[in-house]
Amino acid sequence: MRDYPLVAWLLTGMGVAIAHRWIADADWVLLHIVLLGALTQSIVVWSWHFTQTLLHASDAPGGRRHQTWRLALLNSGAILVLIGVPTHVWWVTLVGGTLVAAAAGWHGWALWRMLRRALPARFRVSVRYYLGSAASLVLGAGLGTWLAYLDDGPLHARVLVAHALTNVLGWVGLTLTGTLLTLWPTMLRTRMDDRAERWTRLALPLFGAALVVAVGGALLGWSWLAALGVVCYLLGVAVWGRGLWKPVRHRPPSEFATASVTAGLVWLTIAIAWVGWNLAATSDWSRIDETFVWPSATLAIGLLQVLLGASSYLLPSVLGGGPSVVRASQAWLNRWWPARVGVLNACVLLWVLPTPWSVKTGSAGLGILAVALFVPLMVVGVRASLRARRALDADRT
Repeated sequence: MRDYPLVAWLLTGMGVAIAHRWIADADWVLLHIVLLGALTQSIVVWSWHFTQTLLHASDAPGGRRHQTWRLALLNSGAILVLIGVPTHVWWVTLVGGTLVAAAAGWHGWALWRMLRRALPARFRVSVRYYLGSAASLVLGAGLGTWLAYLDDGPLHARVLVAHALTNVLGWVGLTLTGTLLTLWPTMLRTRMDDRAERWTRLALPLFGAALVVAVGGALLGWSWLAALGVVCYLLGVAVWGRGLWKPVRHRPPSEFATASVTAGLVWLTIAIAWVGWNLAATSDWSRIDETFVWPSATLAIGLLQVLLGASSYLLPSVLGGGPSVVRASQAWLNRWWPARVGVLNACVLLWVLPTPWSVKTGSAGLGILAVALFVPLMVVGVRASLRARRALDADRT
């Protein structure tokens, strides 16, 4: 039930992408449907699930009910933000941003309580990443609300960059890196590098310091300091990423989930480096505002691929039912995976490169189709899982 909003956000995003010519601020709306809608919904759901699993924590009284309320609060806030910003009705944006920040703060507080009460467990560091990411969304929602109030100008550009860095590097980036510590070797069905946990612990203070420097530099109007923060963040990615190399070398990606996550991580690294270069190359904040569109879009595409890849692995696994049931669902989610991943990333490359506008439009349409296939395949995969489970239960009886 908690995954239905993800499907709704993805379908809404596809509709906006198709009808973008007739929608005000379509690029902004599409970006926030992916990041604030689909991705944020999934982060709250799965970070809660992973925290319970890693800490061996059972549901507290009202735990599931409270999570449902948090998700309702989060999605209501996101919808209000998506209405308020394009229509320039600031009080709607204010209410929406407040609801998003409240849901993120409540989520972080619930995770902290779970961590404080849990017995010592391996991989607790992942939960600390989740706490940092929740704090980032609280700050990012506040910056976004302030941004909607400001008129265009240097201050608007500075707050825009701070808002984007806080949400992408903090809320999404910390969740992603904290989760892939354990999820990546599991997806590849191979052993984790024994040093991965230590590298993940070492990377966390680097990520935290980088965020403070990058966001602080943007708010102060010092583009060189913001660029330095982005460079420090990439150093953290290099330290953390060492733990991913041994599993992927032992068993390279061979299905949609791992191939999509790999492609997404590559585009994310490119986009973050691109943002850092733009910040370092100019001190004119009006120009930085203009050049921020392309790397932001590339970030969204990378994150979308990570989301689709992780979801295609996690949904069958969490539905459970035994190996045969999981395989029945994954068989559908892996349908035509080389073509889906290859076509989407070729389209992204054509879109990013200085190609004619007709090529960009055509590649965007083909890329949307490659993404859109995930939804029907997911629905059919879930139905296949249920059929396989019923057949297995019938055989047992």
